[in-house]
Order: sequence, then C-alpha cells, then structure tokens
Amino acid sequence: MHVDICATAGRKKAAVIILPFHKHQRLDGSLETTRSDFKHVNRRVLENAPCSVGILVDRGLGGTSHISASNVSYSITVLFFGGGDDREALAYGARMAEHPGIRLTALRFVVEPSSTGEIVSVDVEESSPSSKLVSEDDEFLNEFKAKIANDDSITYEERAVKNTAETVAVMREFVHCNLVLVGRRPQGEVAYALNRSEYPELGPIGALLVSQDCPTIASVLVMQQYQHQQLSEVSVNK
Repeated sequence: MHVDICATAGRKKAAVIILPFHKHQRLDGSLETTRSDFKHVNRRVLENAPCSVGILVDRGLGGTSHISASNVSYSITVLFFGGGDDREALAYGARMAEHPGIRLTALRFVVEPSSTGEIVSVDVEESSPSSKLVSEDDEFLNEFKAKIANDDSITYEERAVKNTAETVAVMREFVHCNLVLVGRRPQGEVAYALNRSEYPELGPIGALLVSQDCPTIASVLVMQQYQHQQLSEVSVNK
C-alpha cells in the first residue's frame, strides 16, 4: 500500500501526505489499536515519501457532522522546539490559520539561561551543525513573526524551561485546543531531554501528547519535513 501512496503523491506533485495513526481513542481516553496494518504502512511512507508527511492522531477533530466552512471555529497550537520538522509543522499551522475561523498559538520552548537540571546547556562553535540549526530556526521565526505582526488570529509566545517536568507542565497549559501540531524529529536541548520511543512514528513530543503524562482531548498532527534523502529512522515493534 505504501508504494501506491507514494507513487500517487509523486504523480500528483503533492506537498504533504496525511496518514491516520494506527490507534484510536476509546471513550475512557485510552488508545486502542484498531488497524495494526496502518503502523507498517505509515513507517514505509515516512521512509519513502516524495513529500512531507503528517501522522494524524484523531480525537474527534471536526466531529461526525458536516459544517460549512463559514462556521468553522477551531483553535490550533504548534509546539516548537527546533529543527526542520518543527518548522514544517509551524508553516502548516500558519496555512491553516489563513482560514478566518481558525486561531493559532505558536509556542517556542527555549532553555532557561540558568538551567542546571535535566536540560544541560552545551557550548558549540559558530560553524557547528547545532549553531546552524539555531540560525535557521531564528531566521524562520523572525520571518514568521514579521508576517503575523498585524494578524490578531495568531499568537506567538516563548517559554523558558529548565527541566523535563517544567516542559511537560507548560505543554499541559497549551494543549486545551482542537489540534496540536508538532514535528516528528524535534531538535535542540529541550527536545533531547524528552526522548521517548513508544511510538517512533510520532517522535518524542507526539508520543508524549498521546500518553497519560499529558492528558488532552486535542487531536495531534505530527509532521515530517521532506528531505531528498530520507533516512530510515522508524522501527515500530508495537
């Protein structure tokens, strides 16, 4: 199936493929596997897609009844830690926010300067890959903030955290919405401290958002930015 999906996306020159997560939420809030075959398809598409890919954990986004576009009223949160996938998530969220019925909150996590807890600051040289990452993120965010300067429907905020517990606490504040967008492979010191591997196709932040550690009724969309040479990073055993 993944061959058909990737071939169709390539033929249609699609910018993004959205796939369903292989688990769905039960009435008690827990997740149960409904289509185990989806996890294998998702893994292969992530490895071979000719464009960006999103994995959607649907917790009733949009409901079961059809509503007209003029009556849409959604709130979306983008959790930004750093890296190409997070930039893709924010860019996708910004496109969604072009709809007049959608409000977007972009939250960037940064390391508290005096951090001495689980998140440890690392000195890097100006020419190092980490330094380049920061530069790319800052350039992207500066451009994003300039574009939304006069847009009341989009809010940008930064929060400094010093450990994993603070990061999770801040996330809980901002996930009272309809949809949360995150990158599958977030980068930066804050993201590295949140390393989880329960659902590799969701990445560390996506996996946290579907766990009991961060209860929310929001749907979650995990984005992976397209790269010309995708590395096989997913190993799903569940």
